[in-house]
Amino acid sequence: MASFPKRGLIPFVRDAILWNLSGGTGYQLFLCGLGVSMLLGLYAYLVQANLGLSVTNMSNIVSWGFYIANFTFLVGVAAAAVMLILPAYIFKDKDLHKVVIVGEGVAVGALVMCLMFIAVDLGNPLKAWHLIPGIGIFNWPSSLLTWDIIVLNGYLALNLLVPAYILYCQYNDRRPDERKYRPFVFVSIFWAFGIHLVTAFLYQGLPARAFWNNSLMGPRFLASAFAAGPALITMVLVIIRSATTFKIESRIFNKLRLIIVVSAIINLIMLFPRSSGSSISLPITVCLQYTSTSVSRDTMLWSRGFGRQ
Repeated sequence: MASFPKRGLIPFVRDAILWNLSGGTGYQLFLCGLGVSMLLGLYAYLVQANLGLSVTNMSNIVSWGFYIANFTFLVGVAAAAVMLILPAYIFKDKDLHKVVIVGEGVAVGALVMCLMFIAVDLGNPLKAWHLIPGIGIFNWPSSLLTWDIIVLNGYLALNLLVPAYILYCQYNDRRPDERKYRPFVFVSIFWAFGIHLVTAFLYQGLPARAFWNNSLMGPRFLASAFAAGPALITMVLVIIRSATTFKIESRIFNKLRLIIVVSAIINLIMLFPRSSGSSISLPITVCLQYTSTSVSRDTMLWSRGFGRQ
């Protein structure tokens, strides 16, 4: 028979915040550094909100910069948490189950930064209300951007819900009921593939970005995410093992290393066909057609033949 919780939700949240803010001198200096970085970022955003996106030096020709590049990388980091969730919760891997909470925490931080990069890339903060269903002009399901907003927020909710429930049960010295959180684990596994595939479809469907028009974009995004994401999680685990008393065995790093190597090989296999001449000739032609209206006929013929040499 399930026991009643010893402590409520409010004490759990309060203690979690206090535990995250407590630590040694090095940790406090780290938190101060993060606070200063956040203040600098807030100041830069206020300057951008006042002067517009022109301060970023982006233009109609170069419309993707630091914001979208980091957004793409962090989406992959968030999706890579499934490489720990799948063996830990589904296949009952005891080693990865020990650090799966760390992977989910990294995913939550990555998703929060993803949404913030999207918000600052909008330029005018007043445009953000269009991203709220029922209030703004959401354009769902016709807009791929709205699909991206839905999958990112949904995956963020799932990665907050499951770890929060498990930690809350441990906070109250109770064993988590798998029947309550396992269905959400299955949903989050499929949702992890969705967040990166939707992002790939969003990039792939732009006519003005011909180099992204590739049928392998979605699988390549997943393969690169499953290589780069566990690599970043490995770095976090190395810091945790060296700076705390939390013991992380070497066999955990060996399993993560195997995931990284296999995913990187798959990504490279899909990269080679894209680098061949037959697939690069068409994007070069389309790019020249979009970016220049005064290119001579001889130059266009040369661009068409470039990929066949």
